[in-house]
Amino acid sequence: ATALRGYGTYTRIAKEGGNFRWETSLNVRSPGFENNDIAALSRADYIFMHGNINQRWTKPTKYYRYAQYTLGGQQQYNYDGDLTGRQLHLSAFTETPFYWQIGIWGALRPSVMDDRKTRGGPIVALPAERTMSWNISSDQRKPVNFHAENWLSTDAEGGRSAGVSVTASWRPVSNISLSLGPTYDAGRDGAQFVRTVDDAAATAFYGKRYVFSDIESKTLSMNTRIDVTFTPTMSLQLFAQPFISSNRFSNFKEYAQPRGAEKAVYGRDVGTVYVQSTADGRTYHIDPDGSGPAASFDVGDPNFSFRSLRGNAVFRWEYTPGSTLFLVWTQNRSSDDPSGNFDFGRDRRALFNSPAHHVFLVKVNYWLPL
Repeated sequence: ATALRGYGTYTRIAKEGGNFRWETSLNVRSPGFENNDIAALSRADYIFMHGNINQRWTKPTKYYRYAQYTLGGQQQYNYDGDLTGRQLHLSAFTETPFYWQIGIWGALRPSVMDDRKTRGGPIVALPAERTMSWNISSDQRKPVNFHAENWLSTDAEGGRSAGVSVTASWRPVSNISLSLGPTYDAGRDGAQFVRTVDDAAATAFYGKRYVFSDIESKTLSMNTRIDVTFTPTMSLQLFAQPFISSNRFSNFKEYAQPRGAEKAVYGRDVGTVYVQSTADGRTYHIDPDGSGPAASFDVGDPNFSFRSLRGNAVFRWEYTPGSTLFLVWTQNRSSDDPSGNFDFGRDRRALFNSPAHHVFLVKVNYWLPL
């Protein structure tokens, strides 16, 4: 393409007042839509529509201070008429008489099409999926409070993602706050894209093989924040995030046909797989159809573990009304490991043994009273 031309529209109709409310919207981006540098554009080629009904109770009782629920659905098509998204969702929220907050959210999604899964190749199907999450927060007015969240998502092919996040906050005095927020997530996906291979024998996919695999991921992180306000015009913010992630690939496979969700695993359903181990890692030699005409190809060991430690400090001083000085220091340490195993002791030590990259920044602005 030498030019992009398209259009985008957004329409929303809603009832905003009262205790019973509703909304419906239509959001459209044509395939050629491009907004240049106006804002980030994640995708085009979609017709998205949704609707919600919401009921709330705002008058406090002995059972709650506030309560509400939302029931709705949404769906999305591309300009070829493929259903690329559909969902039914329900959420509920309440604030208790003692100022704790509790929320739940659930969604059901049937099998839909994915026009991006093969990274530019034919469209394939996604399995049906179910998601549930809940959260609870203690009284945020207290010097010590917390927020906890748990989620679980499963699909019809055995894929799953589950995690928990907890944030604890402490305000020893009115101008100082400290928060710690560990998060752990573990999941399995049965269709992780690996690579594309040219193969004239792959006629169903127009001369290419789109290689996928299972992937098992585990991620642990900790967000740490300290905020200090010295005066109304002077403050200091400190942030640190250790991050550990492991990712193991297995069961290399391909989709059996376009527009379907069925997959054929190499070495089990079709073809053969030979694993060669070297000092640099493993190489998978794959023959996709055994004694057939298709050419064999190799896949390097994609397993990896990643560790990073990021931290920054921001000092802000409004030295005169409207004019501000910022002093910023950022440090980043990162490393990776080809094992793909989650080993907390090893990865924790690697966080501090990795080389550090430092960035110092000074920003000054001055307001001209014109």
